[in-house]
Amino acid sequence: MSLYLKYRPNDFNNLVWQSFVKETLQKAIDQNKTVWAYLFCGPRWTGKTTTARLLAKTINCKNPDKWNPCLECNICKDFADEKLIDIIEIDAASHTWVDNIRDLIEKAQFSPTSTKYKIYIIDEVHMLSKWAFNALLKILEEPPSHVKFILATTETHQVPETIISRCQRYDFKRISDTDISDRLNFIANSENVKIDKDSINYIIKNSSGWLRNAISLFEQFITDNKINYSDIVEKLEIVNEDIVKEFLKKLKNKDNSIIEIFDKLISDWKNIKLFFKELLFYTKDKALKKLVKNKDITQYISILEILDETYTNTKHSLDENTTFLIWVLKIIAVKPQHWITSTPKEKETIIDIPSSPPLNNSMHETSSISHNDVDDIFWEPEIKKEKTAPVIKNQTNNESASDSNLDINNFIAKLKENWAKWWLTMAVRWSSLRLWDNDLIIWAKTKIAKTQFENVDNQSLILKALSNMWLSQGKITIN
Repeated sequence: MSLYLKYRPNDFNNLVWQSFVKETLQKAIDQNKTVWAYLFCGPRWTGKTTTARLLAKTINCKNPDKWNPCLECNICKDFADEKLIDIIEIDAASHTWVDNIRDLIEKAQFSPTSTKYKIYIIDEVHMLSKWAFNALLKILEEPPSHVKFILATTETHQVPETIISRCQRYDFKRISDTDISDRLNFIANSENVKIDKDSINYIIKNSSGWLRNAISLFEQFITDNKINYSDIVEKLEIVNEDIVKEFLKKLKNKDNSIIEIFDKLISDWKNIKLFFKELLFYTKDKALKKLVKNKDITQYISILEILDETYTNTKHSLDENTTFLIWVLKIIAVKPQHWITSTPKEKETIIDIPSSPPLNNSMHETSSISHNDVDDIFWEPEIKKEKTAPVIKNQTNNESASDSNLDINNFIAKLKENWAKWWLTMAVRWSSLRLWDNDLIIWAKTKIAKTQFENVDNQSLILKALSNMWLSQGKITIN
C-alpha cells in the first residue's frame, strides 16, 4: 500500500489541515445537526474527498466518539474494506449524463441496508451536464429523509447557483507549507525514516501545495530508511543553487557568457528542464523579496513571464534544450532603449514610446528609478507609434491639471477608496504615468500591467480617482 493511502486520515483527529471546515463539521456531528446536502469547493488535492468520506463514515458510525468514528464497529470496518454499499462515491466526469442522475434518484428512494443514511459523494460535480444538474436539483429540493449528498468540485463557478443555494458550502484552502512539513515529519517518524530539513523543503517546493504530491515524492526518495538532500541532488541531477544564482545574474546583465553555463549544463547531462524550474522558483522568490522592500521588480516579472511561457511550450517541443536556449537568447538579445521626448507643443510628433520608464525630469515618474538603475531594468524593444500607449483622455476646462504633478501615492490611495483591486494598484506602481495637456498617458512595462489598464472597469476607476484628485467639472471620455 502506498504511503498516501496508508496515512490518509481515518478520523478527524488526523485531518491536520482545513481547521475551519473540520471544527464546523465536528460541531454539527456532535450536536446531530448535519444537513442533507454539502458542497465542498477548492483546489484539487486539498482534502475535499477525504473529508467527505470521513463525514459519511462518522454520521453512520454505530458508536461514535463525539465527532469521530469508532473505527471498530462493522460499519467502520466495512467502510475501510470498501464493502459498505450505502456510501456511494460517484465520479461525475464519467457519469455526466441525465440518465446517470435519474438512475441515482431511483436507487436513492430505497432505504439503506445497514446504515442510518444512504450517502452519495459526487466528485467533480461541475462535470455534470445541464440536464443532469436539473435532475439533481429535484432531489436536492425534496430529498428522502434517509439520503444525504456531499458534492465536491474544483470549479465552483461551473456549478449552477440553484445547486449551490441548496447546499451547505465549505471552501477548502490550499494546504500550507507548515502543515505539509508537519505531516511529512509525522510520516517519517511513523515509518522510522530519517529526513533532513533541506529534503523536506525541496519536497514542499516541488509539491505545488498538494499533500498527495509531497507524500509521493517523500516515498520516492526513501533509500535505506533515510532521505538525504545530497542523494536527491544526485538522483535528479539537480544543479547547485550557486549556479542558479549566477545564471540569473548573467541573465539580468544580458551577459553573453551565459551561453557557456548553458552549454556546460547540457554537457554535464544535467536535467535542463528541472534546472529552469529551479530558476523559476528562485526568480519568483527574489521578486517577492524585492516587492516587500518596495523595489522595482519589472525585470523579474519580464523574465518570469517569458520563462513560464517557455516552460509550457516544452510540452510540445521537439527538443527541450533548444526551446530553453531560444528563451535565453530572447532575454539577452534585448538592449536598453533611450527615451525620445519632446516639448508639449510637439506632442503630435513623438515617434518612440518604449515600455520602459522615462529618464527625463519633465516626465512625472511613478517609481524611484535613477540613472544608475538603468542597467538593472529589463527593457523592452521600442514601439514606433504613440497609439500603442493606452491614453486616458480628460475633456475638461481645468487647465491647471496639465501643469500639476501626479502624486502617485495619493492617486493609489484614491484608487483604493474606490475599491480598486490589488493588481490595478500594482500595475500603477509597475508603470510610468504622465499628465500632459489634460491627458493621462500610461506606459505599461509588463503584459500584466497592460491588461489591467485595458480593462474597462479599471479605466473607470482610474478616471474616478483622478476626478477626486483634481477635476472639478467637465465630461470625461476614454480613448
